[in-house]
Amino acid sequence: MNTRSGDRDAELPDRPRPSDVEVYRYGMPYRWLAYGTGGLVLLAVGAVGWVAVTGGLSEVNWGAYAGLATALVCGVTSVPTLLSELHLTEDRLRKTGPLRAGQEVRLDEVRRVFIGGASVELYSSSDVDPALTFHRKIQGSDDLIEKLVGRLPASAEIDHPSGELDGRLEIA
Repeated sequence: MNTRSGDRDAELPDRPRPSDVEVYRYGMPYRWLAYGTGGLVLLAVGAVGWVAVTGGLSEVNWGAYAGLATALVCGVTSVPTLLSELHLTEDRLRKTGPLRAGQEVRLDEVRRVFIGGASVELYSSSDVDPALTFHRKIQGSDDLIEKLVGRLPASAEIDHPSGELDGRLEIA
């Protein structure tokens, strides 16, 4: 019997086992929207590139440049958000996505949570900017919020102005 994998796990106590991680992501309509947006950006770049190569840059009108710039901005802002994933473990929440660095918050460091109608913001200090934010359009977001609030320290402040989850939220 090989015990090297057990030794490796003992050396990395902060790394969660795959069975201990719950993954939340946007539903398929949102993911297909992201793939479609990425495809349209590639088509726009290809079309402007083709016209530039075959006819020269003087043949491409400014409307095409503006359309290409708009497509690039929309793609860069929406695709990473729609393809992002949230990984919840017993002691941390991690947000990963393409084209962006992952964000991670230790749940025992969370001081305040704002649960809005469209997004959830986690604050780990008294800073104005949240340590991690996610949209409530993610599949199972209410379940994620319930589990997240249940794993927070008792001193964490929960700000939930709409109140639709009031009976379901319990702090540990």
